[in-house]
Amino acid sequence: MSAMHHNVQNLDSLFNPKHIAFIGASENSKFGSMLYLSDFQDSKWGDTFYPVNPNRDAVLKWKCYPSVLDIPYPVDTAYISVKTKIIPSVLRECVEREVKWVIIFASGFSETGKIEGKHLEKELLEIINGSKTNIIGPNCLGPYNGTTGMAFSFAADCKPGSISFMSQSGGHLSQLLDIGSKRDLRFRYGVSFGNQIDLNCVDFLIHYRKDPETNIIASYLESFGSADGKKFFKELRKTTKYKPVIIWKGGYTEDGIKATFSHTGALASDYRMWKTMANQSGAILVKDNEEFWNSIKTFELLYPEKLPKGRNVAIITPGGGSSVNFTDIFASYGLKIPFLSKQSQKAIAELLPEENVNTKNPIDLGALGFIVNVYLDCVKIVIDDPNIDIIALPLWPHHIFRYVFKRMIKLEKTTHKPFIYCLPSLADSLELVRKFEKAKKILHKNRSLYFFSLNNCAKSITHLVHYSEFLKKEKKKI
Repeated sequence: MSAMHHNVQNLDSLFNPKHIAFIGASENSKFGSMLYLSDFQDSKWGDTFYPVNPNRDAVLKWKCYPSVLDIPYPVDTAYISVKTKIIPSVLRECVEREVKWVIIFASGFSETGKIEGKHLEKELLEIINGSKTNIIGPNCLGPYNGTTGMAFSFAADCKPGSISFMSQSGGHLSQLLDIGSKRDLRFRYGVSFGNQIDLNCVDFLIHYRKDPETNIIASYLESFGSADGKKFFKELRKTTKYKPVIIWKGGYTEDGIKATFSHTGALASDYRMWKTMANQSGAILVKDNEEFWNSIKTFELLYPEKLPKGRNVAIITPGGGSSVNFTDIFASYGLKIPFLSKQSQKAIAELLPEENVNTKNPIDLGALGFIVNVYLDCVKIVIDDPNIDIIALPLWPHHIFRYVFKRMIKLEKTTHKPFIYCLPSLADSLELVRKFEKAKKILHKNRSLYFFSLNNCAKSITHLVHYSEFLKKEKKKI
């Protein structure tokens, strides 16, 4: 944390600004500002958005001001899109104007590894020291609000929801929104804060914890930035008692650590320390983008209403070899595949012939598993089994029909036990892709969880189980 300046205000107005200045506004796409200008042109800030450029009278539909000091309206947020060497003088004007939030896009700071970059960051902190101004960045994209439509460039159009995220990588954050628009992830707030020399991960963690509309917190971090690691851990412990926190730690290998330094100037930190911190705090630590997206989706759909009571999974599939494969994968992540109760086994046996089936768990329905009524009758029995906490449904191409999903979803709504649909690979079949595109709308509409990979499924469910077990331990301490 910076000793010079950390006068953090309530962050509400950062995500909900009334008047926005854009310093360095230009229609020249070389400087990248047009991507932002086009976003704001059709937004609710169309009439309270003020481009600043001393060399222009107008940009797009707006009047252009020579300086932020010349804007005759209060400015709470300023985006700075100018050459790095000009930033200090522009920042001084923002401080004089008492702009609350300054988002600095430019790179060329500590991430370069050059002493000049570090000195420049220090100079920026000296400029805002003792002022009402806070810096987001540099080397960042800035804030996102899924409800109002406030977005950085490249942001996909997602439905508003309860996920709030923070990221040192603008690219990862943009990618998350793009994936979200396709997988129906729904976001509340987000921020790309790059080098986080002033506002940092602790500030946003606290804000998201206090925000009543945020239910899940996700973060991509390479370092603590200006935050103190011990304070981050302390605030993390406070947060996870109420909301799940998913952390994708960038740079967990020796070469990855080198890459983080050139990306955000992040100093090397032992990944074992991050693992210990996650284990002790109940945070969910992930290693890659797929695990990140899948974990977010899992928690979004199942927390808190369908948080599993334990780690006992029922697997229902037509095929002996498949049942062994599925069991190996789930068990390798620490999930349990217990036998069903005697009552459940007897009920399932009445649906099946005596040979080439397994009624214990994993439940191998044999060829009759391709008959939808038999499959669904088995699911009904498993729902009521006291030995089962989670129901995994590895589906075959024969099951990928809208009417099948409609019937499964009716069953899903009768229980608090989570349903997990494990779908076949679609990559090699255009026919399957078309069938699933129709069925997917039903899954999205009903907020049902599905995966295309059993490993991704097992990994995500394991994170959910670990968090459920963490909350139980916390309750016992009270």
